[in-house]
Amino acid sequence: MATADKKFTVTQESSSKHPPDWGRAMAMAISELVDLAREAGDVVEHENLYGEDLHLFVRETDDGVDITMSWTPKDSQNPSPSRSEWEI
Repeated sequence: MATADKKFTVTQESSSKHPPDWGRAMAMAISELVDLAREAGDVVEHENLYGEDLHLFVRETDDGVDITMSWTPKDSQNPSPSRSEWEI
């Protein structure tokens, strides 16, 4: 994965202001982050997000919220660290 020094950002809308209803918007944003990395020429699958930090920003709108997620990939030969490396 050659995504070092790249940042990917996407925004999805949720028609609800209640956090339990934001799951679909968050899932779509995460999928789009992977798609953006692919469009940038990287070989990326959703497994490459394991152990990565994703930044979440929620902005209120008239009808709900905008969910913005961003990802700056780590430069790693092993994009899927063992569980002990990312457990809190």
